[in-house]
Amino acid sequence: MDFMRILQSLEEFLYEAMSWVVFYPRAIIRTFRHPVAVAIYTREQLAQPRELQFSELISPPLLLILTVVLAHLIELGSPHGMQAVHSVMGKELFSSEQGIIATRSLIYCIFALLGAFSWLRLIRKPVNRDTLREPFYVHCYLLAPFVLGISVATAVALNAPSGWGWLSAPLYLLSCVWYAWAQTAIYARLLHLSKLRAWLQACRVNLVATLVILGLAAVIFGFGQGAAAG
Repeated sequence: MDFMRILQSLEEFLYEAMSWVVFYPRAIIRTFRHPVAVAIYTREQLAQPRELQFSELISPPLLLILTVVLAHLIELGSPHGMQAVHSVMGKELFSSEQGIIATRSLIYCIFALLGAFSWLRLIRKPVNRDTLREPFYVHCYLLAPFVLGISVATAVALNAPSGWGWLSAPLYLLSCVWYAWAQTAIYARLLHLSKLRAWLQACRVNLVATLVILGLAAVIFGFGQGAAAG
């Protein structure tokens, strides 16, 4: 009986994993090309029963996690590999593959969480588990192409031949501009804001999220400890 349950679990896992081969690139491409349509799709899917949701694409949090996994694989496959972490907290969080993926996913989700808070504040809705889900999921979809672009840019910056590292700069810029543009378009459409106000809101949210992440990075990686010790 236990053996049959293991086989059934393995069957479900294999099917789910193989389905990612189809639905992951579809979700990334569709989000990159049509972010507003994907945001509308997210709203429609969340109105359905949970077992029927996101049948055409991968669910937003899973898409983000898979992108973080892919980014880590790109990192491991590059000549320089993953950069060493020397702080105590950094070693704890990045001591295993699961820890690396979980930590990076949570850090990127700061963009989604602050974007969701801002979304609800604009439409003057209370923050609870039900109201937070839609804007959080929308931002998770947007983060997947952004994270992938940032990861490729980082790999280029660290591994490009001498004199070619500058190629990473346009990739970083394109990733950031696309993410802000996608947010602007979605805020303007779904929240009924002017393009200028939507753009300013996107910039403000992303700036705050970036500052929070930089603060967390300083704590995790121990930036400034060496100077303090000196």
